[in-house]
Amino acid sequence: MIHVISLISAVIPSVLIIWYFYKKDLYPEPGLVITKTFFLGIFIIIPVLIVALPLLTINPFTQDPFNSALYSAFITAAIPEEFFKFIVIIWFCIKNPAFDEPMDGIVYGVVVSLGFATLENILYVIQGGWGVAIMRALTAVPAHATWGAIMGFFIGQSVFDKKHKVSIVLGLIIAVFLHGSYDTALMFLSNTQDSIGIHEIMMSEVYAILSFLIVFIFGIIWSLSIVKRLRKRQEEQKSQIL
Repeated sequence: MIHVISLISAVIPSVLIIWYFYKKDLYPEPGLVITKTFFLGIFIIIPVLIVALPLLTINPFTQDPFNSALYSAFITAAIPEEFFKFIVIIWFCIKNPAFDEPMDGIVYGVVVSLGFATLENILYVIQGGWGVAIMRALTAVPAHATWGAIMGFFIGQSVFDKKHKVSIVLGLIIAVFLHGSYDTALMFLSNTQDSIGIHEIMMSEVYAILSFLIVFIFGIIWSLSIVKRLRKRQEEQKSQIL
């Protein structure tokens, strides 16, 4: 019974966030396509692990807390995870006829990201219990959603915005940067707890927490602002038609 409740607590944050972005779209995407995208997000754990696990075992910076965190955050987490999310959007979502306006990039970016984040969340919550469930519901899950929204936004712009054409990989680069910066702060904080002195730990905790908060809040604000902008554009276009 406890495991069932833990599983539910691990899934609910993703469902709620997906529902939020889904409802922000004036022309909601087909449920079947949303569902397929979500499960593709889950399944990318396989190629992510195939790439990340060997790289994790050859971390050359194990004695250096910052460089070790930087390597793990970007090389074994942010790059493979965001790359395979990107592949799902490019090879599946864009090719679907339902992908027909810029807002769709945001919606599908969020859905594929939270497919991955939900499985990741389940694994963490089973191990860590309620405390981990609450913490990740407030941080890691919405963070994954923001990276997906931002990446999807730039993909949508590259496909539909003829006036301000951007590279389709720009969203991937930004998502990797935000994800890697977020993870670096947390991993560095974890690494320093066992490797340096008390005074330095206190200072590193301050810097790591500040870095984490800046990246996290920046991502939230940016993703909400682009959703608001595209929703307003949808409403203006609809009013012109009417």
